Amino acid sequence: MNKFLVVLTMSVALLGADSLKIDSPLNTLDNFKYETPTGRQMKIPQKTKLVMVAFDKDTGALINEYLDTQNEFYLLKHNSIFIADINKMPSIITSMFALPKLQKYKHLIYLHYGDKFQNVVPNKEEKITLLYIEDSKIKEISFISSKQELKTAIEK
Repeated sequence: MNKFLVVLTMSVALLGADSLKIDSPLNTLDNFKYETPTGRQMKIPQKTKLVMVAFDKDTGALINEYLDTQNEFYLLKHNSIFIADINKMPSIITSMFALPKLQKYKHLIYLHYGDKFQNVVPNKEEKITLLYIEDSKIKEISFISSKQELKTAIEK
């Protein structure tokens, strides 16, 4: 019985998704489900050049505060998208407080609710993950924590 559990555990670990790394295809991110705050299903556009990912409230707030100072087409103009991984947020908090607030922003936010995303997309505590895309492949991964770094990354 113990051998069975060990084999089962190892099989599940091996079948799990690999972490994104340099030269990973952009369409790897298509394996995840994204929604806008209004519930519309979203896919990652093929022409995307930058994916910004927030894994916690503070980094998400930093991105939202910066984008709220820009026009509504700012991300589109720079072929960038913002993904907020909100799987750790309790669903009651999400539905009662977070979604109504997020719906007020003029910029597009891709929300991800599943717990596997954080195991695939590299992340660091209190940092925004940036995935730079070229020819539909990830060419650079970096981590930032300020509005100035965010502006520089988007307008690169």
